[in-house]
Amino acid sequence: SSGINAEYGGFEQYKKNCYEFESGASCHDAGHMLLQGVKLKDGSVPIEKDVPAAAELFARACTTTNPRSCVPIARLLQFGKFMEKDYKKAFEFLSIGCHKQNTESCFAKANCYLQGTGVEQDYSKAIPLLEQGCLRGHHRSCHNLGVLYYHGEGVDKDLNKFKLYNEKAQIFRFQKNPFKGNEEQHISSGPTAH
Repeated sequence: SSGINAEYGGFEQYKKNCYEFESGASCHDAGHMLLQGVKLKDGSVPIEKDVPAAAELFARACTTTNPRSCVPIARLLQFGKFMEKDYKKAFEFLSIGCHKQNTESCFAKANCYLQGTGVEQDYSKAIPLLEQGCLRGHHRSCHNLGVLYYHGEGVDKDLNKFKLYNEKAQIFRFQKNPFKGNEEQHISSGPTAH
């Protein structure tokens, strides 16, 4: 029972820090606890899964001090599994995160431009975001940029650039990267796109 109290107490402290001190990191952590729920080894569930409450905490974190929370709230809005789909609002959150230099947010924002999700399809706006991500060592940005060159989508078809970006993607994939975020998002703009 001390584990339950410690877990629950930690959650309550995260929520307090989130709302009273506008701690984006605490909002993010509390959001993840609510998104997944917390089940202890003894089978007890001190924190029930509550996706709408998690979304609120991710949104708060994204708009205050923690841009890495912009991707989880955007995903919840894009996929609409637990809440109403809102592609435009998801794009707004990704724009906030990208503006705050969160590479995962920029990558997801680029994918929105590539797919026309929540915004008009525009390769000319996606490509600079992917280039920026690749320069920062984000392997999926490099990979997707390579796929665009392979297919000639938004750029002239260039197999040399495809090969270059594909090689960078392979190198960055296995390197530790201080810019890399924790979230994953994949696109389907070609047979090898991530």
